[in-house]
Amino acid sequence: MGGRLSAWSGATDGYDADLDVLAYIGDGPGFAGVYHVNDVAGWTGPTGFYYNDYRAPLAPDESKTWAPIYVWASESYTDPLMYFSLEADGPPFPPRERKYSLQLTAVPEGLGGAPPVGTSWALLAEGSLFTLELPTWATSDGLTGYQFSFTMTAVLPEPATALTCAAALLLRRRR
Repeated sequence: MGGRLSAWSGATDGYDADLDVLAYIGDGPGFAGVYHVNDVAGWTGPTGFYYNDYRAPLAPDESKTWAPIYVWASESYTDPLMYFSLEADGPPFPPRERKYSLQLTAVPEGLGGAPPVGTSWALLAEGSLFTLELPTWATSDGLTGYQFSFTMTAVLPEPATALTCAAALLLRRRR
């Protein structure tokens, strides 16, 4: 079962008690969560890793980023590899007029074999599971884990496309 990073009607970009849910860090092979600190950047919820992190709906040309997303394995996890997966929730699926990307922003200190910091992956809006294979980082302190950011970006038309559309509208008006 997974959490949600979502823009939702009625949500704010801050803490929403009915929507934003702290992750349960207990038994399990691994964990992922958006980390928020109370009273930092307007966050009024408890400090911790959030399983669900909802945001206000986006304007057509707006982008939003969820960060830092921490990923780590429990100390009892002994496999040399761990997996971090994301999948569009739906139907209805996220809007196609947006691009979705995941970027690695930090790797645990001293860990070898991980993708380089700054690596980005494009994610599909619907229909496919994205799974990233990572060298295991087993710890009791999630704040030492991998860090990622997830971004929803507006897809703006290419300048040539916009000019073609404008020309087509002008031609249509002259008829």
